[in-house]
Amino acid sequence: MSTYDVTVTGPSPRMAMLAALIRKMATAGNTAWTAVSNNPAFITITGGTSGTGSGTVTYTVAANGGPLRVGTMTIAGQTFSVTQAAAPCTYALNPASQSVAAAGGTGSTTVTAPTGCAWTGVSNNTAWLTVTSGASGNGTGTVAFSTTANPNGTARTGSLTIAGQTFS
Repeated sequence: MSTYDVTVTGPSPRMAMLAALIRKMATAGNTAWTAVSNNPAFITITGGTSGTGSGTVTYTVAANGGPLRVGTMTIAGQTFSVTQAAAPCTYALNPASQSVAAAGGTGSTTVTAPTGCAWTGVSNNTAWLTVTSGASGNGTGTVAFSTTANPNGTARTGSLTIAGQTFS
């Protein structure tokens, strides 16, 4: 039975795109080996899928658009783990603003965010503007609100803070 020394050379596996080298050194002669990605959806072996004796395996890791993920490769019978950081949380509101009639009414906006990114929605004008659903969420979701009738003859402006952004 042969033993293998797996050494990683190259940038950190946490990078969005990764090209790293893995060396395999057979300690007992010309022993055959293989390399397989156990998570081919995001870890791709680009070179050195098999060999005899010493060899090099190259692989790439696809950009991560979601939460932290861990994948593995089996190289010469050993498991090699790749941990990739989560995508940064970014948030978008659609629509970013909305008008409601003087008689009062309801409305909503969609929060778009990667899975694993938490957010909240709160009213900055609680006397007449209320979040009715979706006060918190994770990933993409909807925040709904209602307004009371405007008793004044003048226009009023209110806002919600949703995922750190102003919705008015």
